[in-house]
Amino acid sequence: MCGICGSFEYSSARPGDADRLDRMQDLLSRRGPDGRGRFLSEHEGIALGHTRLAIIDLCTGAQPISNEDGTIHVVFNGEIYNFKALRADLQSHGHVFRTQSDTETLVHLYEEKGEQLVQDLLGDFAFALWDGKRRSLLLARDRLGVKPLYYSDFGGRVTFASTLPALLAGAAIPTEIDPQGLFCYLTFQSIHAPLTMYKHVRKLPPGHLLKATLGGRVEVLSYWDFDMNPIEGRSDAEWEAELDVLLRDAVRRQMIADVPIGAFLSGGVDSSTVVKLMHDAAGERVKTFSIGFRERAYDESAYFNLMRDALGIEHHATTFEPDLLKDAGDVVRAFGEPCSIGSAFPLYHLSRLAAGHVKVVLSGDGPDEVFAGYDLRYRHLQRLVSLQRVSPSAVLGALEGALSVTERLPATSRLGNHLRRLRKAAATARLPRRSWMTFLAMNRSAFAAPARLLSPDVLRQVDQPLPYELAFDRYADSPDWMTPFIYADVRTLLPGEMFTKLDSMTMAHSVEGRVPLSDHRIVELAARMPSRLKFHGGRGKRVFRAVAARRLPSEILSRSKVGFRVPLNEWFRGELRDLASELPTASGVVSSGLFDAAAVRRVVGDHLSGRDHLGGVLWSLVAFDLWWRTLHVGGGT
Repeated sequence: MCGICGSFEYSSARPGDADRLDRMQDLLSRRGPDGRGRFLSEHEGIALGHTRLAIIDLCTGAQPISNEDGTIHVVFNGEIYNFKALRADLQSHGHVFRTQSDTETLVHLYEEKGEQLVQDLLGDFAFALWDGKRRSLLLARDRLGVKPLYYSDFGGRVTFASTLPALLAGAAIPTEIDPQGLFCYLTFQSIHAPLTMYKHVRKLPPGHLLKATLGGRVEVLSYWDFDMNPIEGRSDAEWEAELDVLLRDAVRRQMIADVPIGAFLSGGVDSSTVVKLMHDAAGERVKTFSIGFRERAYDESAYFNLMRDALGIEHHATTFEPDLLKDAGDVVRAFGEPCSIGSAFPLYHLSRLAAGHVKVVLSGDGPDEVFAGYDLRYRHLQRLVSLQRVSPSAVLGALEGALSVTERLPATSRLGNHLRRLRKAAATARLPRRSWMTFLAMNRSAFAAPARLLSPDVLRQVDQPLPYELAFDRYADSPDWMTPFIYADVRTLLPGEMFTKLDSMTMAHSVEGRVPLSDHRIVELAARMPSRLKFHGGRGKRVFRAVAARRLPSEILSRSKVGFRVPLNEWFRGELRDLASELPTASGVVSSGLFDAAAVRRVVGDHLSGRDHLGGVLWSLVAFDLWWRTLHVGGGT
């Protein structure tokens, strides 16, 4: 894991700016504390910067790396897990390597295949490659979007960086807020590619390339997708056998490193599977890291201790003892952009624990999105599908209207909550299915929906579908109701939320996070499986659980999904109450002109009085305000 940055003056070969590159690299120091390098060619208008977290080839792997004649240069973030096989093949074709790093594979593979080199890569990556002969810049992001890459195309210059603050330090662009990005953030707690909070900055989408040529134009092209049309005629045992092979291979490959590695262990099926496969492959004790909670409803220590005892691993655990006011600022700065995923708080602390022992951690992210593992959500979606099929829209509308009075009932009323859920179900079922997730996100009342929180002027500018909805449309006509939801989850929620959280919190402590269960070969296999192997009988990940059952204790397999949750509702009535109370007058809410102040006051009042549970909404607003004051207006680092 590293930080990359740079710029290319493609409209005319204006000189590259060394000072600008310095500023960008300074803001990437936590991503790469072990060294920094640059390639700057003033007459070509190209500047490439790199900050290194040394993982493979500790002695000779410094970047940028060039080919034999110095006409191709690359800066790279991530890992190529099949680089040794690629290296051997390239050497057989006469290429000469100067290092033992996976990065050098890229320049020689590009010489052979051009931009199609990405098709041969098995890994998680973001890189920038300069071709001096063609005077062209190539940016690439891995298939699933594990590694981040921001860019701007403004004033004849392409600027890119691993983080938003670093990009802004090197790009002289207007920082005008993008209403689409803001609406996406308020809906999903994060901003999905290609959107960002700024109109003139974009995230390179997963599985995409960007090409810029001197005197030409900038193109963004897709190089990968996966097919969700199921293959019939195979037995469950055949699917399980193929998945088992891929899981073992993915974990084995992602254990490659010249530094100590470990794994996050929550005690759930996914992380426990990763740890067991590491244990089987390692031939030595695996280092694992866990975090427990004092609140029993959130604590999973019984399960990660069960895995500790079963495998005899070198286990490190801590109890989540947050300093919430300090942590809120630390988490916002670690993200570098508005992102209000509550579970980032414990992950930030867990990453700090891991950093004292290893430089690489494997995580269990992926199966919940790939194999429909969110049981409660999919059960709810299944009920909505049934409700939509049997109830005319007029009936649903009448039911919603009749139950509108429930919004006045307190959240402490069991009957009120039941009737409120019924009203929300009726309102949701009336919508097109592509909009269900945007309506259900964060499980809030209608009064706290993004459309209510934004000012009317901003809301009028939200005139395009969100990335989630566009992904959903790819399979909206599928005969299987689950297919578009799974596809949209993998294409947007997985990179936009789970990978963003993992990358940001681990990199805040100079640790590389890896996700073997999100290997693109596993995603491609799962996509072709019949849906009965994913969600069946009210439970998700059916085929994944079947394979995991060969290795894990029954107590791990039979437990209900908990997830990495935090008590946001309680926090905002306790230690963070003042932050909530100050929202209606906070600078990011008031002076920005982006929000409806009356709607914000209602959200705060409803939560603090107990009329509703809106901790997730409040954290979105507080996180935005902290970002606005420290990173947007204040220019903090």
